[in-house]
Amino acid sequence: MNASTSSASVNGGSTSVKGGTWALVKLLARPTMADRSSWALPVAAMGVASALSLSVAGGVHHFFSTTGELAGMYRFLSLVALVLLLVPLATLAGAAARLSARRRDTRLSSLRLLGASSGTLRLLTLTETGATALAGALLGVLGYLALLPLFGLLHFGGGRIGAGRLWLGVLPVLGAVLAIVLLGLASSVVGLRKVEVTPLGVRTRQKAPVASTRRMVAAVAAVAGCSVLARLLGSAASTLAIMVMMVLMFGLPLVAVNLAGPWIVSVVARQDLRRAKDPTQLLAARTILEDPKQVWRQVGALGATTFVGVFMGVAMSMAAQPTSNPHDAVLMTDIRTGVMLTLLISFVTVACSVGINQTAAVLDRRQLFVGLDMLGMPATMIDAARRRSVLRPVTAVVAISALAALALVLPLGAVNSFASPTSALTVVLVLVGGLALVRLGLLASRATLRQVLVAGLTRAE
Repeated sequence: MNASTSSASVNGGSTSVKGGTWALVKLLARPTMADRSSWALPVAAMGVASALSLSVAGGVHHFFSTTGELAGMYRFLSLVALVLLLVPLATLAGAAARLSARRRDTRLSSLRLLGASSGTLRLLTLTETGATALAGALLGVLGYLALLPLFGLLHFGGGRIGAGRLWLGVLPVLGAVLAIVLLGLASSVVGLRKVEVTPLGVRTRQKAPVASTRRMVAAVAAVAGCSVLARLLGSAASTLAIMVMMVLMFGLPLVAVNLAGPWIVSVVARQDLRRAKDPTQLLAARTILEDPKQVWRQVGALGATTFVGVFMGVAMSMAAQPTSNPHDAVLMTDIRTGVMLTLLISFVTVACSVGINQTAAVLDRRQLFVGLDMLGMPATMIDAARRRSVLRPVTAVVAISALAALALVLPLGAVNSFASPTSALTVVLVLVGGLALVRLGLLASRATLRQVLVAGLTRAE
């Protein structure tokens, strides 16, 4: 009798705990849904990243399903475009995954300090993140379907592609949705571990992220690997080996840029901190040093676009060479079309990434901005410091990205094409357009800053 009573008590307690956890999930879901900034931006960012990624994958699928004399060249060029767009798309997807991570971690750390169990935190995290990732993935599928007719109008190989040739199929699309959800869940679990171990540190932000010098060492190793591949390219025994080595040569400099970026940004910020002459410069430098990785993520997409622009400028110069062979003429025309399409997708990705990251940065630092406003700092000065913390690293971003692209161009023997007027004009247009997008992102997020300051003042009153 006692055993059965004890068993019933345990089962009832377990049911009660589960019921209480789900009740907590529903309770926290209400303010989350009411605050659109906590879910609308992540869903939109994930949707854009998913739609563009599926569209690029559809293009690669099309070229790998074609046959003909130049099929191998088209497949190789599609892989190069995929590698060049991988970093901007991954940056946008990462921004979507981390968009509300800090606010979610703050909320979960508070629950942990109030006595919530690890199981409760996991359920809350997985439920919220899974729902956001699934909504973003489904929105991305709808965007992909909407883009199919548009991209199907493009001409490659002497004829129009057609929307049907860009369709990946039901199973690959469902697999992509599942992969997006799993990636979102995996990223949330990584942050959850920190909340479980040091909830007070997360709540008070005691441990500031540091850009390790090991990143620079890894970046140098990646550049060295690119040089080694360039020397081994001539001794490759098969076409497949050449394609793999070329794709790696295009990918390694991008990896090097993203590894070295946060460390270089932190070095620049330390110099600015020592030379700061007014509160704006001081606050901007402190903002960068608070989290160099986050600052890099705000402008890293511009670095990837700069890299793509330099290389695409060389490709445009090479495609502008006159030829009497009709097959070569079609190929050159297709290369120009591919260059413009790659740059367009890269610019769209940068625009979305900059706008989303800037808005997220304002929302993540709302307590700091409201506190400075209450201390008497003018809103114009707060905005100036915010703009400087973004625009100051842009110089470093553009410089190291251009150098990485040049490190790729030199081993390929394309120095003359790099110095041509067509290449120079393409690079200049890319740089001007990229900087304009960053400034537009800052202007667009200025309204969010004003709303944050007004809301903070209202709560204080």
